[in-house]
Amino acid sequence: MSKTWSLEDVTLIAKEAPYTFYLPSKSVINQLQVGSVVKLMFNCNVENEQGWSAERMWVIITEVNDGYYKGTLDNDPSYIPDIKYQDIVEFESKHIMQTDIEESESDIVEKYNPRCYVTSHVLKDGFPVGQLYREKPEENENNYSGWTLFSGLENEEYLNNSENWNFVSLGAVLNQCDRFASLLELEDYEHEFTWDESISAYVKI
Repeated sequence: MSKTWSLEDVTLIAKEAPYTFYLPSKSVINQLQVGSVVKLMFNCNVENEQGWSAERMWVIITEVNDGYYKGTLDNDPSYIPDIKYQDIVEFESKHIMQTDIEESESDIVEKYNPRCYVTSHVLKDGFPVGQLYREKPEENENNYSGWTLFSGLENEEYLNNSENWNFVSLGAVLNQCDRFASLLELEDYEHEFTWDESISAYVKI
């Protein structure tokens, strides 16, 4: 049987979605040694009941050589036919998506995990965030940041249609448009901003 799987270069995914796809920091990668455990993404297009195209599995490192590694698979694959528990896997740092080492640097994915309301005009149609405001969440609104974001080009009918709104992480919006990121550092509430094209900046309303 020819090889059915390949390892995903997860750095490419992180470039496309830097605010929602976690990668270990360079300081963590530099700490990897024989015995460390890392998670890799194994791509495989073999037909399976789950409809998966990849499996994320752990590998125990047995050799380290300047960004190149060997290790033994520490999982039993669910559907990939030509790899099994304790098989040897060769990989590079670009394939590592998680480790067993505690992260010492700030995690940008966790930072922007709180939820917000955003229109599909921004999230799905690609328009930049033109207006945003922050309200104080109710106590029972779990993980809601208080932020609501929209392009500013939506009409009243559009805004009144619940199907045009999404409740997602702030990071998911930042992946589309991150020019408002500095405003998220505000710790208090009851703010409203609009984008002023003449000065290429947000102004407070």
